[in-house]
Amino acid sequence: MSDPSEPNSSPVEADAAEIFGRVTDAVFALDTEWRFTYLNDRAEQVFGSERAELVGTSIWEAFPEAVDSTFQREYERAMEAQEPATFEEFYPPLDAWFEVRAYPSESGLSVYFRDVTERVRRESRLRKREQALRRAYEVIADCDRTLSEQIDALLDVVREAVGTDYATLSRVVGDTYHFEAVSAPDDADVEAGDAVPVETTNCERVVATEQTLVLNDVEADAPELADRAGNAEWGISCYLGAPVTLGDDVYGTFCFYDMVPRSEAFSDWEVTFIELFSRWVSAELERERETERLESFAGMLAHELRNPLNVAQLYHDRAVDGDAAAAETVADALDRIEELIDVILVIARDAESVGDCETVALADAAADAREAADVEPTQLVIETDARLRVDPVHLHHLLENLLTNAVEHGGSDVVVRIGDLPTGFYVADDGPGLPADERDRVFEAGYTTDEAGIGLGLTFIRQLARTYGWDCVATEGDAGGARFEFTGVEFADPEGA
Repeated sequence: MSDPSEPNSSPVEADAAEIFGRVTDAVFALDTEWRFTYLNDRAEQVFGSERAELVGTSIWEAFPEAVDSTFQREYERAMEAQEPATFEEFYPPLDAWFEVRAYPSESGLSVYFRDVTERVRRESRLRKREQALRRAYEVIADCDRTLSEQIDALLDVVREAVGTDYATLSRVVGDTYHFEAVSAPDDADVEAGDAVPVETTNCERVVATEQTLVLNDVEADAPELADRAGNAEWGISCYLGAPVTLGDDVYGTFCFYDMVPRSEAFSDWEVTFIELFSRWVSAELERERETERLESFAGMLAHELRNPLNVAQLYHDRAVDGDAAAAETVADALDRIEELIDVILVIARDAESVGDCETVALADAAADAREAADVEPTQLVIETDARLRVDPVHLHHLLENLLTNAVEHGGSDVVVRIGDLPTGFYVADDGPGLPADERDRVFEAGYTTDEAGIGLGLTFIRQLARTYGWDCVATEGDAGGARFEFTGVEFADPEGA
């Protein structure tokens, strides 16, 4: 086809030019010497050259980057075989992908092509996302890995998927930000185990709001955060972080960041991807905690049942021989075991298994618990007339454990006081007390200062309190000893008491 804009072009060629002008694809024609003979308007736009500049010029001279490329090989194959060629190829000088259809004839080659860059990139993104999801699934489904190993692998997968150099799982304790797991370049100046003030990080806002934070350019999107050390000193310029929770509390963050602003904004898919796995981490941490909790119940049961079981075994033979007193002791021990099993089951099943509550005078329950704990009357001061709605057996065991704990750690001269709080009560002693940095740990299964103990007594107390929806904290008493406060307690209606 010759250029129909030329004076000598035929009416047929002029009609063809009008038709090609309406075609949405770019179209050009080459003669047997690979010289341009025609380009439509769309082809001019794609090439960035006017028709007059290209007609009569060899395509390989006009576009030398196409020499020895797929374009040249496919065009030459089409002309040699006189068969159409269809292909997709990337052309670097135009930073674009093209879908090409080439139709040969004895006089040359007609080429129709369209820019399919957006479609190719979209399909590429979809493939990468599918691969990321598959890799992430393989990680979380791998039962042979520990949770820590799964999190390390997951950080690698997600970091690659969102295109950042840094990824971390953090745990925020008080005012400190702990790097629990890190995926970063080998020369990065951060590793698991590092800790920084949480106020220097973008994660502080995630923890405070319990919401995902998306910053494509920290300085532009959140100038009030730009001066924080994590951004100003470390050079963090983009950030994407989601909260990780444990129960009702924020555990830390699942975050991804880099030292340059994003050239493309974090996509909705990337944000959702991170949120999905922050929730998975949250669920796995909760499951791990629940597993530890259930395992502690087994130890708790053994711990609480050992004494009455030993008593029953000790007096069994005498009871069989007809000793009535021994038989009564065995019966009491078995009753004690039955009560303990009931309490343990309540804790294991949470509040759903709590039966009908009764109105119980806290002072009476404390007096009964004192006798069971073998505590002298002078060692207990009761300063309350509160009446609670609770199962009396459960309250008895909670108070007995606290009294026993006070005597074991404070000695035979320790004095325990039980008094009122606006929404509950406290149990305090004048013993050695609890170190300030260990008060949050005393309720953890296994915590003990007694080499012969197994550290489940106070775990038992908090779990039993939580069964009723009470809050339980350890602090320092007025006399310097340990003080345990229970709040959120349901009091009995004085008029119906």
